[in-house]
Amino acid sequence: MTNIAGNTGSGDTMNTLTKFFNPFWNDSYTNGQYEVIENEVLKASDLKGLTISGSLFSLTTFKNVTFESCVFFGSRMENCTFVDCKFINCDFQFTTAEHCNFEAVSFSNCKWDVSPIRKNIFEDCLFDDKTSYFAKKASNFNKLSSCMTHREAFRSQVGRRKEEITEKQEVTATQLPPIPSELEEALISTPMEGFKTAA
Repeated sequence: MTNIAGNTGSGDTMNTLTKFFNPFWNDSYTNGQYEVIENEVLKASDLKGLTISGSLFSLTTFKNVTFESCVFFGSRMENCTFVDCKFINCDFQFTTAEHCNFEAVSFSNCKWDVSPIRKNIFEDCLFDDKTSYFAKKASNFNKLSSCMTHREAFRSQVGRRKEEITEKQEVTATQLPPIPSELEEALISTPMEGFKTAA
């Protein structure tokens, strides 16, 4: 926990990502412009309510990490790899993501305030509308492969489900044994009670 009382005047403390990489981190190491996290690997972690401020992530790999309700403020992510990660309700303010690889990453309800996403590679990612807008923006030079928004994924899933149901109905209909011809003739020629037959 880094004391931010001098910065905010609130007397509160803030969780920083550095503590997850190095629990023996001393506050005296944070006097530089950026809190540098380089050549690290973080796996299978759930990070909730984390404030990441003034940090530089370089050549760092995140695998199966969930960032929930986190704030990235005045930070940079460069040449990082994110695999099977989730960003849920995260707020990016004055934060840059460049030359990163995002593989099977989901972004849900994220905000991007003066936070460019450029020159990244996105593969099999799921975007909220705002992230999709910035990731697909031509001037950001991102490469996207097999990515879609949550809305597109939902529609695709509904479409596949309808196709599966239709296929099951067709298969079931073709698997029924044929009706013997004498029974079929009897069913056709016998009027049902309460229904009038056409003359």
